[in-house]
Amino acid sequence: MPALAANGAERDARPSRVRGIVALVLQLVCVAYVGRVLYRERAELASALELSLGAIFALLALNTVAHLQRAYEFTYMLRRLGVREPFGEGFLLTGAGFLLNHLPFNAGLVMRATVLKRDHALPYTSYLALVMVNALVNVAMAAVMGLLSVAFSAAERSARAPLAVAFALVLVAAVALAFVPTGWVPARSGFVWNRLRTLGTGIRLVRGDAPNLALLGLLAFTKVAVAAVRMWICFGALQTHLSPLAAALLSSTTIVFSLVNVTPGNLGLREVAMAAVSTLLGTSYEVGIAAASIDRAVLLLYTVVSGLPGLYSLRRRGPFKASATR
Repeated sequence: MPALAANGAERDARPSRVRGIVALVLQLVCVAYVGRVLYRERAELASALELSLGAIFALLALNTVAHLQRAYEFTYMLRRLGVREPFGEGFLLTGAGFLLNHLPFNAGLVMRATVLKRDHALPYTSYLALVMVNALVNVAMAAVMGLLSVAFSAAERSARAPLAVAFALVLVAAVALAFVPTGWVPARSGFVWNRLRTLGTGIRLVRGDAPNLALLGLLAFTKVAVAAVRMWICFGALQTHLSPLAAALLSSTTIVFSLVNVTPGNLGLREVAMAAVSTLLGTSYEVGIAAASIDRAVLLLYTVVSGLPGLYSLRRRGPFKASATR
């Protein structure tokens, strides 16, 4: 039996290594592609380097607001699991996790799960259920906002159609995952089936609780709004005016695209997605890449500034204080 267990663990570990290698290769390709586009258009996009201090501080402030939202959402959902994590500690922990998520293998997710298991005896599957249900609510709200933005956008109908279809499919999938009974998931092992059962565990925390769902929906809406203002600032730095609807459409796209967590921090993929959508809105592909790169640069700056204190705070949390089982 121990030999069988070891073999099973080895089989489970092998796909993770393969996914890690594929993610690394894809990340390098995407970053190289984005860099090539920016270098090719360096003369026309030189104005991106003239970002004012006011715009930089505004983007940093908006990233701070987004961090506060993540921390509140994190500590609020932990309370639903019976875990009392102080908001200040949750703020530091989410900052450290966001920084580590720019490394391969979801290092930030693993770190937070390990800390919560150590300090609160919270099982990994419970934490993963929390993360998945938060992602589901955020993506569903982004899809709703994306559909509304497309419906009232002044873009050509041929450009709006693929976006409307994409957002509609995402919304239908999110609703289906939220309401399909867990018992319908086949009782088989495997990455997909295990994740679906874990998601069902998380959904049971909020299903039928209208005030709780309303609060999570409001937080998700504010995330779209904050990201929209960031888009407006970044495109404005390139002398490109975005309407509120176009900014909301771009922010919805970035949030929906965060579900495709192939490369760490969606580095490269997010920039390409934003450039593609900005092209459909009538803005050049190169400007879309440049605006996304401005947003990424400031985001990385904030991530490092806020993440390092979070990593340092882990040293203050002390040795293991709880058993591995709850």
